[in-house]
Amino acid sequence: MRGLRYAVLASALALAACSSTSNIPDPSPLPVLSKNTPAKLLWKNSVGNDTIYRFQPAFFGDDVAVVGGNNNLALLDRKTGRTKWQVKLEQEIAGGVGVGNNLVAAGSLKGDVIALDLTTGKTIWSVKTSSEVIASPLVERGLVIVRSADGKVSAFSAEKGELKWVYQRPQPALQLRNYAPPVVADGIVYVGQAAGRLSALALEDGRVLWEAPIALPRGASDLERVTDIVSPPVVHADMVCAVAYQGRVACISTKNGSLVWTREISSWAGLGIDERHVYVTDVKGHINAFERNTGRSVWKQDKLAYRFVSAPAVLGNQVVVGDLEGYLHYLDPEDGSLVGQQATDGSRIYLAPQSVGTEALVQTRKGSLYLLGAQ
Repeated sequence: MRGLRYAVLASALALAACSSTSNIPDPSPLPVLSKNTPAKLLWKNSVGNDTIYRFQPAFFGDDVAVVGGNNNLALLDRKTGRTKWQVKLEQEIAGGVGVGNNLVAAGSLKGDVIALDLTTGKTIWSVKTSSEVIASPLVERGLVIVRSADGKVSAFSAEKGELKWVYQRPQPALQLRNYAPPVVADGIVYVGQAAGRLSALALEDGRVLWEAPIALPRGASDLERVTDIVSPPVVHADMVCAVAYQGRVACISTKNGSLVWTREISSWAGLGIDERHVYVTDVKGHINAFERNTGRSVWKQDKLAYRFVSAPAVLGNQVVVGDLEGYLHYLDPEDGSLVGQQATDGSRIYLAPQSVGTEALVQTRKGSLYLLGAQ
């Protein structure tokens, strides 16, 4: 347990930069379940090795694009997990990948954006941005959209890497390191910002459609006033929801940016959404469910407290999260009860499983990949 305590401390300092060993609680013990119904394991593969970076894989049709330690980037067959190609990039990669328009895109710590041919893995183009890129690029409608660490959102031509538009708003003096990629839906790019603001941009030209305050900075010191959105927004129907550290969760109308509902909660892990609920992992590792249309609190699961739980993902009729020991935990969306548990390779699962339909892809700190199928 002592090793876990230090792992929690290191993660807390990296993410929140605001604590000491004396006030970091020990992780909750691994829950013991009387009945275990985990997801089906469809296949397992690996890419790279142990890393401190948060790599996020990406689905694209019959392919899965992944990046791992030692700058390894690979394309896998979605049905079998077989590696189609793998390359080692010269640049140091620190985030996930984007895929679309017959290319795979990744960003580097030196601000490079690299586009590779989806079929062969050969580099098509490489361009420089203004600062490090630790969020996954987004590839959509002929554009590669990149969020850099200085808060800029840049759109490049997928064909040649030409700069098409740039968006930036003023940044606060102190902010958390942000791995959250932009999210696109119905021609709108949603970007969670420092200081708790959510921006909606037109995909074709980057113009601002609306901006909404998810959380308002408060407190006497810069540290107390940190209210950054450091996880991707989620979109369902005509609603987009986001959550801020030291702030709140809020759901906004996609049409005009008007507030639908808000609840006080602090999170750096993030949130998930389905037709009925918004699920949020808070800073204590509690998973909270709110009614999607009203924000009414439905349930809270606290048995995973301080296990550095990932954001929730919806997989079939279950909600799934990962933790710092590499366990996947499955919850009943009706009442939040723990209904399943699944071990991986023992290393931390930083980010929410990437869920599409009845499948979800999980990547661990050691670079292991697991494709899960809904029960």
